[in-house]
Amino acid sequence: MGWLANKTINMNEEQLALETLKALGAKDTSSPSQIKRGTTCFTLPTGDCVSEHKTGYIRKNILNKNGGIYTCYQLNPQYKTIEKSIGWKGTYREFERNNRMLIWNRAERLKRLVLYTIKQINKSNG
Repeated sequence: MGWLANKTINMNEEQLALETLKALGAKDTSSPSQIKRGTTCFTLPTGDCVSEHKTGYIRKNILNKNGGIYTCYQLNPQYKTIEKSIGWKGTYREFERNNRMLIWNRAERLKRLVLYTIKQINKSNG
């Protein structure tokens, strides 16, 4: 067996995902306060900034000119639900809305970021 095969046998899924992101050219750009809150940020070779949060979210962050987060897009899978309510005037309302699936397992969040990174790299090269 080669060196890489031996290394991957001893890794857990989380470590493997982190090593894969690193091999794809992603750089960990987390600030100390983000790390304290359980957030990990990566800058991808495409220039995109993505993050995973212990609250279950994965996001693509849009940065302002000073490098701070201006806005973000959720990358979590979506599912639809029916929202029902009775308005202030007593009228019944029913509508469909999108919800985001929270991913509580960090290894799974990192795996989804690996797949997103590969997709973005392929898109920028194609």
